Amino acid sequence: MEIEPTQGGRVPETLVRIFVSASVLTLAATVALVFVHFYYPGPSTLALVSVLTAVLAGYAMTSVAAAVWFAWERYRQHRRAMLFVVGITLATLLAHAYIINTPPAAGMGAVSGAPGTPFGDSKVSVTSSVAGQRLEVTVQAEDGGDAIANLTLLGNGTPMAGGGFSPRPTYASPLQPNESTSGYWTVPAGENLTKLTVDYAPLVCYDTSSQVYGCIMDEVFYVPAAQHMLAGAQCQQGVPRNDPGYCNPEHPPLTKALVAAGMAVFGEYNTVGWRVMPALLGTFSIPLVFGIAWKVSESKKTAALSAALLALDVMFFSQSSAALLDIPPLFFELAAFFVVVAGVKWWRFDRYVFAGILMGLAGLAKETAIFPLMGLLTYILLFGDGVRLRRLYSVLEVALVVIVVFSAGLQAYDSALASQSYQLFSQQVAYLLSYGASLTGGCPWACGWTNALTGGYITPLNWITYYSPIGYYLVSVTINPGNLHYVSVGYYGVTNLLETWTVYVWVPIAAYAFYRRRRKERLPTLDQFVVAEGGVPPAQGIPPDLKFAGLALTMFAWTFLPYVALFFAGRVTYPFYIIDAVPFMAMGTAYWLSKKWFPKWLVWVYLAFVFVFFLVYFPDKAFLPVWLRVLIGH
Repeated sequence: MEIEPTQGGRVPETLVRIFVSASVLTLAATVALVFVHFYYPGPSTLALVSVLTAVLAGYAMTSVAAAVWFAWERYRQHRRAMLFVVGITLATLLAHAYIINTPPAAGMGAVSGAPGTPFGDSKVSVTSSVAGQRLEVTVQAEDGGDAIANLTLLGNGTPMAGGGFSPRPTYASPLQPNESTSGYWTVPAGENLTKLTVDYAPLVCYDTSSQVYGCIMDEVFYVPAAQHMLAGAQCQQGVPRNDPGYCNPEHPPLTKALVAAGMAVFGEYNTVGWRVMPALLGTFSIPLVFGIAWKVSESKKTAALSAALLALDVMFFSQSSAALLDIPPLFFELAAFFVVVAGVKWWRFDRYVFAGILMGLAGLAKETAIFPLMGLLTYILLFGDGVRLRRLYSVLEVALVVIVVFSAGLQAYDSALASQSYQLFSQQVAYLLSYGASLTGGCPWACGWTNALTGGYITPLNWITYYSPIGYYLVSVTINPGNLHYVSVGYYGVTNLLETWTVYVWVPIAAYAFYRRRRKERLPTLDQFVVAEGGVPPAQGIPPDLKFAGLALTMFAWTFLPYVALFFAGRVTYPFYIIDAVPFMAMGTAYWLSKKWFPKWLVWVYLAFVFVFFLVYFPDKAFLPVWLRVLIGH
């Protein structure tokens, strides 16, 4: 599909290229400085990384704004589509901004009482004594409560001078439950000290059992790994999570490096720093899906539905809202698809080189990118441009670049931060494979998370039927009288089932459409399809909507069926493994809803129900009245 430009435009294309080039150069400089920091960790290099990251953010936002303005002026006939993409992207970004600090890493607490009299609350207890001008205060973190940091003592409402707690609880070394700390202060002569106040920070997102930060699901693994990476600590295999050498070596490093980059800007004990990169990459996955769907289907309606359905998927939004591994590789995978279908090229590098680079980055973010990679290669082979030999060459080109990027990237990390454990990247790859093979659970088939509704474990077969939504992080509130309950904060691991269940509709429809196409033309293979004298490549002969259906079918098969096979092989399979299939299930649903025979009014009804499902499982519904939250329950 070619998008014809209109005449005019007040933003020169050269200006857009300058901003984009500046963004790329700043990114390269930031990455180089990060590696310098790995070898020579210190506050100066970390400060420069923070500055460069902020500059990169500025250039990136300016590039996006300039590109949107340029497209708005040049492609005026597509302004409604642009408004939709910008609107849904901005709405998703605002939704992430609304909850990004929920729950926060630390809360705020304060207790007060008279000197010499014990006082406290459910988190801390305070004892004190005054002898002349000498004040002694002891603070103990309550057993079973939160770890405590940032203790401040006030006397009669003003900070006490001339003393301090020893040891002083900090965010890096907090006061653990059932531990205490004491301090001495001097009471000014003539002052009548009648009230003591202890301000403290209860660490909400801190696992006291392992003494590491993290809150939402597996953040307790990836946040400490990112913190240690930011500190330039050498990776050690088999150490506990609170050890500086812990690096979560069972997964590649890129996502944790991205989380560390967010920490460099916003702070390593700040949940905004933990979650900002997954939130941004998840948000910008939505316009990528729009672009892929529009380019392949040549339908703005199909593209809009695909983007909207992805934005309203509960699991996609939940995974994007936390410092988890799955969204960054998904972003790179979608970017790889986009450059292929959009024909992106620069200088002597064609679309397949860029796709290989992006897929290599996806693999460096998480090893499960192997399945979307196989889907991309299959799509190129079946629906790519050119004759079969040319498509095969393109597949090999992508695969070769992926291998080079993945190998070079992993070796660079191992040389910088993991040389004591892995001299060669192949050693870490071997560990990744052995660790994955070890996740069998010792069950008849495979263990995993429990299905609270039916009992037993949640399997890939439940992913497209039903399973009880998994609570990644839940805070329940009880209202008395009446003993009513509602969830004040709740991150859920469940796909939007109203979208997931459509696989039973669009998969047969798409498969039957291909069957009818081949039967009508009586073609044993796609390569024999001829639409003009001399013939044309198959991809040019397949109608856009059918090619779009082929994309959704191919990718759904590669991002779902391998986990079914792994399950039957005895491998533990968690429900969030389906995340790579979510964008393509959204595309498949959009393919079905875009059919001419599908009533338009029913599309709006369906979207309304999808939105309600999303709202029910939205993490923080404080904007709703309490009675409605009680009714919703989740």
